[in-house]
Amino acid sequence: MRQETRAGTESAPEPDDGKVAAAVSTWIQVVFGGLGVAIAVVALVIAYYAWVRPHAPADDDAPVQATRTTAGAAAPEAGQEVPGSKQATPGERATPLAELTPTAGGSSVRARDRDLLMPCATGQSGDRERTVEYDLLGRYAALRAGLRVTKARDDETSLQVKVFADGRQIANHVVTRTVPAAIDAPVAGKQKLRIQLTCQFPDGEAELSAAVLAR
Repeated sequence: MRQETRAGTESAPEPDDGKVAAAVSTWIQVVFGGLGVAIAVVALVIAYYAWVRPHAPADDDAPVQATRTTAGAAAPEAGQEVPGSKQATPGERATPLAELTPTAGGSSVRARDRDLLMPCATGQSGDRERTVEYDLLGRYAALRAGLRVTKARDDETSLQVKVFADGRQIANHVVTRTVPAAIDAPVAGKQKLRIQLTCQFPDGEAELSAAVLAR
Protein backbone atom coordinates (compact mmCIF):
# COMPACT_ATOMS: atom_id res chain seq x y z
CA MET A 1 0.00 0.00 0.00
CA ARG A 2 2.74 2.33 0.87
CA GLN A 3 4.51 1.66 -2.41
CA GLU A 4 1.35 2.30 -4.45
CA THR A 5 0.90 5.38 -2.51
CA ARG A 6 4.46 6.41 -3.33
CA ALA A 7 3.98 5.52 -6.99
CA GLY A 8 0.79 7.48 -7.07
CA THR A 9 2.31 10.40 -5.37
CA GLU A 10 5.54 10.58 -7.44
CA SER A 11 5.52 13.38 -10.09
CA ALA A 12 6.12 12.81 -13.92
CA PRO A 13 9.65 13.48 -15.17
CA GLU A 14 10.22 17.05 -16.46
CA PRO A 15 10.96 17.51 -20.21
CA ASP A 16 14.53 18.10 -21.35
CA ASP A 17 14.81 21.85 -22.14
CA GLY A 18 17.91 21.36 -24.31
CA LYS A 19 16.18 18.93 -26.65
CA VAL A 20 13.16 21.23 -27.03
CA ALA A 21 15.35 24.22 -27.84
CA ALA A 22 17.27 22.22 -30.43
CA ALA A 23 14.03 21.08 -32.11
CA VAL A 24 12.66 24.62 -32.23
CA SER A 25 15.92 25.91 -33.68
CA THR A 26 15.91 23.25 -36.39
CA TRP A 27 12.30 24.13 -37.32
CA ILE A 28 13.10 27.85 -37.52
CA GLN A 29 16.12 27.23 -39.75
CA VAL A 30 14.07 25.08 -42.12
CA VAL A 31 11.20 27.60 -42.37
CA PHE A 32 13.28 30.77 -42.67
CA GLY A 33 15.88 29.10 -44.79
CA GLY A 34 13.16 28.27 -47.31
CA LEU A 35 11.90 31.84 -47.19
CA GLY A 36 15.43 33.11 -47.83
CA VAL A 37 15.68 31.02 -50.98
CA ALA A 38 12.29 32.26 -52.18
CA ILE A 39 13.24 35.88 -51.53
CA ALA A 40 16.50 35.39 -53.42
CA VAL A 41 14.63 33.96 -56.42
CA VAL A 42 12.17 36.89 -56.46
CA ALA A 43 15.06 39.37 -56.26
CA LEU A 44 16.76 37.73 -59.24
CA VAL A 45 13.56 37.96 -61.33
CA ILE A 46 13.12 41.66 -60.48
CA ALA A 47 16.74 42.38 -61.35
CA TYR A 48 16.32 40.63 -64.71
CA TYR A 49 13.33 42.74 -65.74
CA ALA A 50 14.83 45.95 -64.34
CA TRP A 51 18.22 45.64 -66.07
CA VAL A 52 18.25 43.07 -68.85
CA ARG A 53 14.92 43.88 -70.56
CA PRO A 54 15.38 47.71 -70.95
CA HIS A 55 18.80 47.12 -72.50
CA ALA A 56 17.66 44.60 -75.07
CA PRO A 57 18.85 45.46 -78.64
CA ALA A 58 15.30 45.78 -79.97
CA ASP A 59 14.59 48.74 -77.65
CA ASP A 60 17.63 50.75 -78.84
CA ASP A 61 16.19 51.41 -82.32
CA ALA A 62 13.60 53.98 -81.24
CA PRO A 63 15.88 56.76 -79.84
CA VAL A 64 18.45 56.32 -82.63
CA GLN A 65 15.78 56.68 -85.30
CA ALA A 66 14.38 59.82 -83.65
CA THR A 67 17.85 61.42 -83.60
CA ARG A 68 18.43 60.68 -87.27
CA THR A 69 15.04 62.08 -88.21
CA THR A 70 15.72 65.34 -86.34
CA ALA A 71 19.17 65.75 -87.86
CA GLY A 72 17.86 65.03 -91.35
CA ALA A 73 15.06 67.59 -91.02
CA ALA A 74 17.54 70.36 -90.19
CA ALA A 75 19.41 70.03 -93.48
CA PRO A 76 17.95 71.81 -96.55
CA GLU A 77 16.64 69.65 -99.35
CA ALA A 78 18.49 69.39 -102.63
CA GLY A 79 17.86 72.48 -104.73
CA GLN A 80 16.26 74.38 -101.84
CA GLU A 81 17.40 78.01 -101.55
CA VAL A 82 19.11 78.85 -98.28
CA PRO A 83 17.84 82.13 -96.72
CA GLY A 84 20.26 85.00 -97.32
CA SER A 85 22.03 83.29 -100.21
CA LYS A 86 20.19 84.89 -103.14
CA GLN A 87 22.14 84.28 -106.33
CA ALA A 88 21.69 85.34 -109.92
CA THR A 89 20.07 82.88 -112.28
CA PRO A 90 22.63 81.17 -114.54
CA GLY A 91 22.70 82.88 -117.96
CA GLU A 92 20.87 85.94 -116.64
CA ARG A 93 21.68 89.16 -118.54
CA ALA A 94 22.41 92.28 -116.55
CA THR A 95 23.26 95.90 -117.38
CA PRO A 96 25.51 97.85 -114.98
CA LEU A 97 23.58 100.80 -113.61
CA ALA A 98 26.70 102.93 -114.09
CA GLU A 99 26.28 102.55 -117.87
CA LEU A 100 22.90 104.32 -117.83
CA THR A 101 22.77 108.11 -118.06
CA PRO A 102 20.72 109.64 -115.23
CA THR A 103 17.68 111.62 -116.35
CA ALA A 104 17.78 113.70 -113.14
CA GLY A 105 20.21 114.17 -110.27
CA GLY A 106 23.30 113.23 -112.24
CA SER A 107 25.40 115.44 -109.97
CA SER A 108 24.33 113.38 -106.97
CA VAL A 109 26.32 110.32 -108.04
CA ARG A 110 29.66 109.39 -109.48
CA ALA A 111 30.61 106.12 -111.08
CA ARG A 112 33.63 104.03 -110.12
CA ASP A 113 33.83 101.02 -112.38
CA ARG A 114 30.52 99.23 -111.73
CA ASP A 115 29.94 100.99 -108.42
CA LEU A 116 27.96 104.16 -107.77
CA LEU A 117 28.97 106.55 -104.99
CA MET A 118 26.42 108.96 -103.48
CA PRO A 119 27.64 111.68 -101.09
CA CYS A 120 25.30 112.97 -98.41
CA ALA A 121 23.44 116.27 -98.77
CA THR A 122 24.65 119.35 -96.91
CA GLY A 123 21.69 119.24 -94.54
CA GLN A 124 20.94 122.90 -95.15
CA SER A 125 17.50 124.16 -96.08
CA GLY A 126 16.56 122.81 -99.50
CA ASP A 127 19.35 120.20 -99.45
CA ARG A 128 18.13 117.49 -97.12
CA GLU A 129 18.56 114.50 -99.38
CA ARG A 130 20.16 113.40 -102.62
CA THR A 131 18.30 111.63 -105.44
CA VAL A 132 19.14 110.22 -108.85
CA GLU A 133 16.69 109.01 -111.49
CA TYR A 134 16.95 106.67 -114.49
CA ASP A 135 14.68 105.64 -117.35
CA LEU A 136 13.93 101.92 -117.32
CA LEU A 137 11.34 101.82 -120.12
CA GLY A 138 10.08 98.45 -118.88
CA ARG A 139 13.24 96.65 -120.03
CA TYR A 140 14.46 95.23 -116.71
CA ALA A 141 13.30 92.79 -114.06
CA ALA A 142 15.22 93.76 -110.90
CA LEU A 143 17.76 96.16 -109.41
CA ARG A 144 20.52 94.37 -107.52
CA ALA A 145 23.41 95.94 -105.62
CA GLY A 146 25.42 95.78 -102.46
CA LEU A 147 24.93 98.72 -100.14
CA ARG A 148 27.53 100.00 -97.71
CA VAL A 149 28.79 103.16 -96.03
CA THR A 150 32.14 104.37 -97.31
CA LYS A 151 32.24 107.60 -95.26
CA ALA A 152 30.59 108.46 -91.94
CA ARG A 153 31.25 110.38 -88.76
CA ASP A 154 31.62 107.11 -86.81
CA ASP A 155 30.67 103.45 -86.97
CA GLU A 156 27.22 104.11 -85.50
CA THR A 157 26.16 106.89 -87.88
CA SER A 158 23.41 105.58 -90.17
CA LEU A 159 22.51 106.36 -93.78
CA GLN A 160 19.15 105.56 -95.34
CA VAL A 161 18.68 104.51 -98.96
CA LYS A 162 15.24 104.20 -100.54
CA VAL A 163 14.45 102.92 -104.02
CA PHE A 164 11.31 103.87 -105.96
CA ALA A 165 9.88 102.48 -109.19
CA ASP A 166 7.25 104.65 -110.94
CA GLY A 167 6.88 106.58 -107.68
CA ARG A 168 6.28 103.49 -105.52
CA GLN A 169 8.79 102.52 -102.84
CA ILE A 170 10.26 99.07 -103.51
CA ALA A 171 13.25 99.07 -101.12
CA ASN A 172 14.27 100.81 -97.89
CA HIS A 173 17.59 100.13 -96.11
CA VAL A 174 19.36 101.76 -93.16
CA VAL A 175 23.09 100.98 -93.08
CA THR A 176 26.19 101.85 -91.07
CA ARG A 177 29.87 101.17 -91.51
CA THR A 178 29.53 97.88 -89.67
CA VAL A 179 26.08 96.90 -90.98
CA PRO A 180 25.85 96.74 -94.81
CA ALA A 181 22.85 95.55 -96.79
CA ALA A 182 21.87 94.15 -100.19
CA ILE A 183 19.32 95.60 -102.60
CA ASP A 184 17.19 93.16 -104.58
CA ALA A 185 14.21 95.19 -105.79
CA PRO A 186 11.74 94.15 -108.51
CA VAL A 187 11.29 96.63 -111.38
CA ALA A 188 9.59 94.50 -114.02
CA GLY A 189 7.47 96.64 -116.34
CA LYS A 190 8.48 99.89 -114.61
CA GLN A 191 9.36 103.05 -116.48
CA LYS A 192 11.22 105.16 -113.91
CA LEU A 193 13.77 104.34 -111.20
CA ARG A 194 14.66 106.73 -108.38
CA ILE A 195 17.29 106.23 -105.69
CA GLN A 196 17.17 108.50 -102.63
CA LEU A 197 19.84 108.96 -99.93
CA THR A 198 19.13 110.57 -96.55
CA CYS A 199 21.90 111.15 -93.97
CA GLN A 200 22.21 112.26 -90.36
CA PHE A 201 25.29 114.36 -91.09
CA PRO A 202 26.70 115.92 -94.29
CA ASP A 203 30.10 114.21 -94.15
CA GLY A 204 28.92 110.77 -95.21
CA GLU A 205 28.80 108.71 -98.39
CA ALA A 206 27.00 105.56 -99.53
CA GLU A 207 28.10 103.10 -102.16
CA LEU A 208 25.95 100.91 -104.42
CA SER A 209 28.52 98.25 -105.25
CA ALA A 210 28.21 96.17 -108.43
CA ALA A 211 24.82 97.76 -109.12
CA VAL A 212 23.09 96.08 -112.06
CA LEU A 213 19.69 95.95 -113.72
CA ALA A 214 18.84 92.31 -114.37
CA ARG A 215 16.74 91.46 -117.40
